[in-house]
Amino acid sequence: MNLPILVTGGAGYIGSFVCKTLKKAGFIPITLDNLSTGHHENVRWGPFVRGDLLDIAKLREVFSIYKPQAVMHFAASALVIESVLNPAKYYENNVQASVNLLEVMKEYGVGNIVFSSSCATYGMPKAIPITENHPQHPINPYGKSKKMVEMILEDFKVFGIQHAILRYFNA
Repeated sequence: MNLPILVTGGAGYIGSFVCKTLKKAGFIPITLDNLSTGHHENVRWGPFVRGDLLDIAKLREVFSIYKPQAVMHFAASALVIESVLNPAKYYENNVQASVNLLEVMKEYGVGNIVFSSSCATYGMPKAIPITENHPQHPINPYGKSKKMVEMILEDFKVFGIQHAILRYFNA
């Protein structure tokens, strides 16, 4: 198989396990991570590029060199309390960075993305258990930023970019 798959946040906990699984399945995981919370020692399954999704030139370089066939997007700021104290960081790191990624995907004709969202998009549950169809009413900037990216993904379908969304409760 040997298809390259870009894994943003691949040096983090979930991203590194995804890279391991991709490698075992015959893919080439390309890790893009700024190491703000990830760890270089977690990158053992494919090439590593230290970079930030806010750097469009670096994104273009990665797409040009590695020619990923799909993207698995795990890079994000992910602390609820911090998001309340510093919402701008969450809208920049989670929303703007994701828009940058989608724009470069569009530019390079990459049409598939798996997005790591969060159960924080649901807010206070109206019923338990929470199903995928539960109303989404996030109550903090972290959850709002993840919901915004989900909505943006819907808008990018017009460019042929298909997506799958993962909403974790506990990793």
